[in-house]
This record gives sequence, C-alpha cells and structure tokens, in this order.
Amino acid sequence: MRSSLWSLRVPLTATPRRLVLLALVLATGTFTTWIPAVSAAAPARARAANAPTKAPLVLPDSVLLRIERPGQPHEDINQRRFLRAIRLLGGVPDSLTPGDRDRFLDLVVEQRLLATWAARGATPWAHADSLQFLGERDNILLRAALSDEFSRIEQRRRELGQTELDEQAMGIAARESLMLELKPEFDRDLLKVVGSYFAELPQPTPDMSPLQQIALTKKMPNVPAADTNKVLARSRLGEFRVRDLLNDWRRLSSVYRPRIKDDEGLRALVQNSLFERLIRESAARPALERRPEVAAVIADRIEYHAVSALLQREVVGRIRTDSLTVLAHYRAHRSEFDRPAYARIVLLHLDRETAADSMAKRFTVPGEAESLAVRAERGGVQYVLNVTAQSDSALYARVVRTGVGGVSGPERGDAGWRVFKVLSLEPRAARTFQDARAEAEGSWYESESERRVRGLIDGLKAQAKLHRNEPALRALVLRQTVARP
Repeated sequence: MRSSLWSLRVPLTATPRRLVLLALVLATGTFTTWIPAVSAAAPARARAANAPTKAPLVLPDSVLLRIERPGQPHEDINQRRFLRAIRLLGGVPDSLTPGDRDRFLDLVVEQRLLATWAARGATPWAHADSLQFLGERDNILLRAALSDEFSRIEQRRRELGQTELDEQAMGIAARESLMLELKPEFDRDLLKVVGSYFAELPQPTPDMSPLQQIALTKKMPNVPAADTNKVLARSRLGEFRVRDLLNDWRRLSSVYRPRIKDDEGLRALVQNSLFERLIRESAARPALERRPEVAAVIADRIEYHAVSALLQREVVGRIRTDSLTVLAHYRAHRSEFDRPAYARIVLLHLDRETAADSMAKRFTVPGEAESLAVRAERGGVQYVLNVTAQSDSALYARVVRTGVGGVSGPERGDAGWRVFKVLSLEPRAARTFQDARAEAEGSWYESESERRVRGLIDGLKAQAKLHRNEPALRALVLRQTVARP
C-alpha cells in the first residue's frame, strides 16, 4: 500500500482501533511499588524475623520503573522511552505535574503488559490490519528519508549562513536541490500540451456549495488516450510518462492538488513526482529500516497490531451480541437511547452579506425556503439540517430562540454569512428497541469491551511486580518545573 509523499505534511496518526486505544488509555490511577504479602501464621512471622533482610532494589537514575513478570526477563522504563511515550499519547513532557507523570507512567506500564501478553499468544493479523501496517511502514520510511534530505539542506544552509526555512519552503528547497542532481530532460512541447489539459479543469467558485466545490476538485484532466504513453521527462530514474503523472494526480488528495495554469506549473508537478521517486528510492534502502530510531517506530506499529489481533480474538471477539443480550442492555439503559430533542432547519452559507440579506428576505416568504431546499436536494446538495444540543449547542440554542417558522440572519461566521429558517422543533422522545437496535448493540459492545479489557489489564497488573524509582520520578517533575519560564 502506497501513501502519497505530498500528504505527509499531515501528522502521522494511524487510525487506531477503538478497542486497542481503549486498552491503552483506561487507567487513571498510579502504580505502587510491589509489597510482598505477609502470612498471618506466627511460625511464618518468626521465620521471617530470623531470615536475612533483603536489600531494597536500587535502580539506575535513568530508569523510572522496572517491571518484573513471572518467568520472564525484567523490563525497564527509562526516561527517554517514557518521554517519547508521553509525546505519542498526546502529552507535553515539558509541563508534567506529579499527577500527569503517574497517569502517563500507568499508561506506559499497561501498554508494556499488554504487549508482552500479546507476544506470548501471537495470532495472525486480520487482512485489514496487514494492509494498514504496510501503509504505516511505507509512511514511516518516507518520513525518515524525507527527514534525511531536510537535514542535508539545513546543514548546507547553516554552513552558508542562510536563514532557516519553514516546512513548506524546505520541501521546495529539497525538491530543487535534488532536481539539480537529477537533471531531468523535459519534452517542452508535450509539457505545453498536457499543461493545457490541466488548465482546462473547471475551478470552484464562491457561489458553489461546499459539496459542489469538493466534487470539482476531484475531477481528472481530459487527456486523450493517445497522449498517455508519451514521455514527459527522462532521467536516471527512467522515463516519466503522461500516464505516470495521471496516476500520481489520481493518488493525490484533492486537498493538496495545486492549480495548474500552464506548462511551468506542469513542470513543477512533474518535478514533485520525480522528487517522490527519489525519496522512495532512498526509503527502500535496507539500511534506513535498520536504523535504531526508525526500527523503533516500526516495532511500535507491529506491537500495536499484535495487541489488536489478540484482543480481538481472545477478548472482544467473544462478546455475545444476540438479540436477548442486547435487549437486556437496552432495558437497563433505556433512557440513553431516547431520540434527543432536535431542530430541523434550512441553512445556507453565503460569501457576501448583501446576498445573505437578500436570502433572509426570501426565506420570510412562506414556502420559499422549503422549495429551495427541495430543488437543491434534487441537484445533490443538502440544505436541510437536523441540529441538536449535542451536535452544535450554540446553533441549537439560537434556533430555539428563533422559533418555528422564524428566520435568522445574516450572521457572520467562519464560512461567510449564515442564514437559516426553522422548519420544526422536535422534543425528546423514547424509542423502541427495534428503532434503537443498532445504537444499543454498539453501546453494549463498547461497554462490554471496556469491562473485559479492564479485567485483562487488572489481571496482568496482579501478576507483575512494579518497582518505582521514586528519586528519579521526583527529579523528572522537578526538572520540568525548573525548565518552565
């Protein structure tokens, strides 16, 4: 599975399964140092009193906590590993409080316990997990190769005394640098012809709805089949044909598709594709994947999918979802499945205040808003919206104040000027089991998953001995406190 290099400006946040994420973030308490149980029998107390005292475990300053499991080597959580885990879990290492520190440490310990449990009961991954991992691995290696190129450019600029560049400018500088080394030879006449096909692509206009604008950005240029096999550029990477460019354009998210107006714009687009080929060539080097920091990230993803697969097979995959079980859950939580109070409105966003004011006046004419909504729906555009206090509390409150049949606007918003008419206000209402079956099943599955995963984690905790290095943990928080401005 290939991911587009040009989408890498979005942070890598592989979409985790809800259940595995749940397993990693359930805990909110802290771990305490393991204390051996003492027998109540007097002879045992006497033997313990006469036995030599075992020296307390002294951990290196770099180790925050040691995990011991029966019949297995111990595992240390050091500072570097802990701070990296905090970043991965969305925390800020430079602003830790004692409570934050212990909560994150608890999460890391649970993750390590789950990973060891999964390693003992390795199970084949689902096909979807395998495909997701291949995409993640591809992304990780691309990022590492791209980071190397950025580092090379930054080093050269520092040596020349030049200023630092932001990420977008750095990407352009890296592309231009590699193009100087690659020296591609372009077919200028073909660039003009193909560039004209891209220039003819229709462009969104302000008066279009968001759906219409999105649909336009997904269109492909109308390139004749006879031109697709022609060579646009030649380099040591081989021939780059029109069909290669179209394939790259098709893979590129519409969010990142640039506006191509002429042959120069198309030349830059071809250079982007060649740059991606060069980066992929670097990413394919075995030495890159063996690099410790890269191997560690890949190992994290392998571990994640191993835990996911085993949880699915051994824990949540055994949850019963038959009708009687789900019905019992529905009856125990009946009010949770009530249909919430909601408002049905016709909502429009317009760029200009004058246009919004004109539309608001039209909406005061009986049936005008409803007619507009019906015509738009026939054209594939939806102007009717159901709003609840949960989906948009501010808008819902505004709608309630406006009342049924009322018109509000024009109001300034993030998407221009807003106008709406209230069609109806519906109160909260109970729903039958048949109506709420899908939500009840999802609620039951989620709550039962949480209970079972929580039970598994608690069992793994009970089997483990956890040795906290209290001086090192205190120093970690004190160091962060001193570092704050």
